[in-house]
Order: sequence, then C-alpha cells, then structure tokens
Amino acid sequence: MASTIYNYTGATATDRGTKIMKPGQDMDKNAFLTILSAELSNMDPMGNNDSTQYVTQMAQFASMEQMTNLNNTMSSYAHNSLVGKGVTLKSVDSEGANYTGVVKAVTSTSSKTTISVEVNEKGSNVYKDFDISDVLTVLDVPDYSLPAINNINGNMSFLVASAFIGKHVEINEKNSDGKNITGEVLGVVKDQGVVKVRVKLHDSDEVQEYTYDKLIKAANTKDEIVKEETAEDN
Repeated sequence: MASTIYNYTGATATDRGTKIMKPGQDMDKNAFLTILSAELSNMDPMGNNDSTQYVTQMAQFASMEQMTNLNNTMSSYAHNSLVGKGVTLKSVDSEGANYTGVVKAVTSTSSKTTISVEVNEKGSNVYKDFDISDVLTVLDVPDYSLPAINNINGNMSFLVASAFIGKHVEINEKNSDGKNITGEVLGVVKDQGVVKVRVKLHDSDEVQEYTYDKLIKAANTKDEIVKEETAEDN
C-alpha cells in the first residue's frame, strides 16, 4: 500500500494555511493564485511598491490559465479518441500476460480518467476499467461489421421492398419456358438481414421467395406485365 510523504515535520500546510507541495508534485493555478494573494495581503502599504509588477503577475496568471485550459481540452480530446481503438495495458491477467482489448468508453472526473476495455478473460469477453496511465500501446482496429450502417441500409431496403406488396412484378429469373418469371407480390420478409419478396407466380399460383433486388419491372395489374413481356418477345 502506497504511503503519503509529508515534509520532515509531518505538516501538510504552513501556519498560514498554505498547502505544502510534495516532492515531484506540480503546482496548479490555484497554488499560484494563493501565492499572489499572500503577496498582496502582506504588501507594506507604506513601502515603495511597484504596481506594474503585480499587473505583470496577473497577466502571467491569465496566460497560465489559458494554457491550462488548452492542455485540458487537448488531453480530453486525446483520451476520447481512444474509443474503438485497440490497446495494450500495463496491468496483467491471471496468467501474467498484459491485458489487450478494445476501448469501449472513456470516463473523466476531476481527479482521474479511466477507460473501459473489452478484454478476453478465460475465453469470455468482459469489460474492465483501467486508469488512462495504464495504456502502453494503441492500435487502430478497423470495424468491418458497421452494424449501424447495415441496420440503416437494411431498414431502407425493407421499406422499399414493402412498396411492391400488391404489385405485379417481373423477376430476373427464367421459368421452364425460358421467360422471365412474373407474379404478384404478397409480402416481404427479412431473413438474416436479407430482404426478400414473396411472389405468387402467374403461371402456377405457386408462392416463391426472391431477393427484392431481382425485381426488374412492376405494374398495378397482371395484364400490364404480361403485355410488356409479350411485346418484347415479338
């Protein structure tokens, strides 16, 4: 268990309440503002004080504030860009191997930033949280599935195919006579992501399923489809 290191007296602040910085710890903007406030409160009103010195200090403080905000913004952007990336972490699993996985979420608080990583542990995919400082390497993981786009395209195809229900259509497949199959669309189904139309054939009243992309003509009546097909044969 890590222990907190204090100065040799064991105090964490001066007798005036100023926080004592630990060795190696960075001073933030609040520390500089505390120092400036202490300097102003202890200024000798009867002394020969140079007001421009305090104006310069305030300007430096404002500049530091902007740099700190910019650094925080850039760090936040860099952390959030890890979502969807493959990472290798310092932490090791029960077999002593470094955890590797895909970053699914980034959570930032005032004190730290953590990442939620999908890792494989004992044959199962689980989510584990790690500190951002645990990241050793970052790899680009291409997404071949594109589930969101596939869902949108699938839904659009289903809606388009549904518009053919009740229509008489010509299919880009040949019957026993060597002619394109024709029939009436009775319904639409979606089988494992593939959109199909259920067609009642004109020549046999048999119902068959075809992928909707094989539809090449559509009409309101059977006669319109048959006449067009006959005209093409002639």
